[in-house]
Amino acid sequence: MSFNQFMMKVANWLANEVVVKRLANSKAFQSAALRTHLTIEKQREAAKQAMESVVDGAGAGAGKQLPGGGAGAGGMRKPPRGGVLGFFSAFRKEVAKDVGL
Repeated sequence: MSFNQFMMKVANWLANEVVVKRLANSKAFQSAALRTHLTIEKQREAAKQAMESVVDGAGAGAGKQLPGGGAGAGGMRKPPRGGVLGFFSAFRKEVAKDVGL
């Protein structure tokens, strides 16, 4: 390792230490970090509640016939294929819908 690279690493480490210590002692940075944390937690809780309401709503109508008919018994749609082939089949259908085919 050349002397130049060594000095760059030392300077980088020193600058990093100074920045981290100053930010750790900064009340403004601490309050911004706390606000960000609380906002993320609030959004996470809202998303969780929304997902639960969607799942509860889907579970309530699980025994009912789906609109649009289908190939299954009583007009029920068949569940999608699983695995990689199912993924690519669904992906192809979505792309076809988006492109307008």
